[in-house]
Amino acid sequence: MNYIRSYFISFIVLISSIGTVNWFIDPFGMYWSPVMTGVNEIKPEAGTRSRISKAYQVDKVAPQILIVGNSRVEMGLDPNSKIFAGKRVYNQGMPGAHLIMQVDYAIDAIENNHSIEHVIMGVDFLDFLVNSQQLNSEHQQQNETIRARYQFRLSTLDASASEYSYQGLKEKLAMIFSLDALTASIQTLSKQNATTSSISALGFNSADSYKTIMQTEGIKPLFNQKLNEISARLNSDLVIKTQKDSPYSPKFSHLGRLISTASQHNIKLTLFINPYHYSYLHTLADKGQWQNFMLWKQLVQQYIASQNSSIALWDFSGFNEVINEAVPLDKPKSYMQWFWEPAHYKRELGERMLATLLLDKNDIKFGQRLTETSLAEATNQEARALNNTSSQWQKLKNQLSLAQ
Repeated sequence: MNYIRSYFISFIVLISSIGTVNWFIDPFGMYWSPVMTGVNEIKPEAGTRSRISKAYQVDKVAPQILIVGNSRVEMGLDPNSKIFAGKRVYNQGMPGAHLIMQVDYAIDAIENNHSIEHVIMGVDFLDFLVNSQQLNSEHQQQNETIRARYQFRLSTLDASASEYSYQGLKEKLAMIFSLDALTASIQTLSKQNATTSSISALGFNSADSYKTIMQTEGIKPLFNQKLNEISARLNSDLVIKTQKDSPYSPKFSHLGRLISTASQHNIKLTLFINPYHYSYLHTLADKGQWQNFMLWKQLVQQYIASQNSSIALWDFSGFNEVINEAVPLDKPKSYMQWFWEPAHYKRELGERMLATLLLDKNDIKFGQRLTETSLAEATNQEARALNNTSSQWQKLKNQLSLAQ
């Protein structure tokens, strides 16, 4: 009996010790225990669990302004920006999150936080493309399959209260008592002096891992990897469909759910189209998606206006001196001013965007509010700009050794 008692006590002490270490180090940014510089301030593992931690952390922050989107938003819009004028802000951007997930998380945050006054959401062209398979009658089933991976974290989805409580508790405990968490804690301790990405308590991704890549490999691999990835995702089967077409596209209806929820709670909603480097835009054109891209802008504007005419839609994707920024391939370890790579913009560019979105200080050289009138003019301007930058793009493609 003494042996069993000793074994049991040792087991409890071991588990408690692992739990205490993991709670204090908090490698996934779940609990935000006391932060100590050089010990647990940098959280390089947090990005691997952001879809878990952000479902719960947003309720702890109880933001007045909620930022929604994917990794572009997560890395580009800083909740600590002075432009927010002291408002509590949470960045719920999540890498790789598709539109339905972004909307589900945002609606859950709204329903559970009556503090939210303003939702700012970045929308992306690729999130609205659909193929023939996604347009068939089985799409609703596909949505349910996708949601099954995270619905137990969100109290406003269809999961039962018991499942929500049980799975949520199980997930939170795993981030303290598992060996996986202990390994992450050790890696967190070992990387406090490294240049690596970290998620803040307000959901912002420092994107510092890009600096490490820049210093070791240079900017060329970053551009090659991203442009090849975009090219691989696009094919001729992908189209843009609107809610008015048959078969219906669910993409716009998901956006409509957020518009409706924000309206019900008297929350201001601002939408914007993310900026893309000109190489990204030319890759869309090379893959035959330019017309769909411009059609998408038109349909998003029309759809939003039909749902709520007071909602502002800003477009930061048009050609200009920012979008046309040169890639310093002759000095491959030099940083660009506005972009990390073709798809992800830097905090500095995010500040210019926030100034437009929140202070109504329209930067005439970067970004414009889309209306039916401005769109007609923008469509022609963008077509001319695409043509005018074709030689610039061809030169960059040759330098990057991309397929013609």
